Amino acid sequence: MKDAFIACFAENMGPKDVLLIPDPVYFGGTVDRAVTSADIAAGIRGNGREAYAIAERPACGEKLLELAKPGDRIVVMGARDDTLSQFAAEVLARVGAKG
Repeated sequence: MKDAFIACFAENMGPKDVLLIPDPVYFGGTVDRAVTSADIAAGIRGNGREAYAIAERPACGEKLLELAKPGDRIVVMGARDDTLSQFAAEVLARVGAKG
């Protein structure tokens, strides 16, 4: 789905949007891990949009805090990871404390 992810983000991101993409959480099984977050971010940048691959989720949160400005919208999304809500709440609390 690499090409589909790249196309979807590149076509739907605005000129000032920034994508931060950590490495996915791996729950085992037979998932093919040949395509990395770095591959997807590079493809998005190749389409003229700003994207960063940040391996570790805590570092992704730190980058969000660095980039966030009043009025920005932060979207946290993923699949099969029930810890994302907690991560989003922690980032929101820290952005609020920053402001």
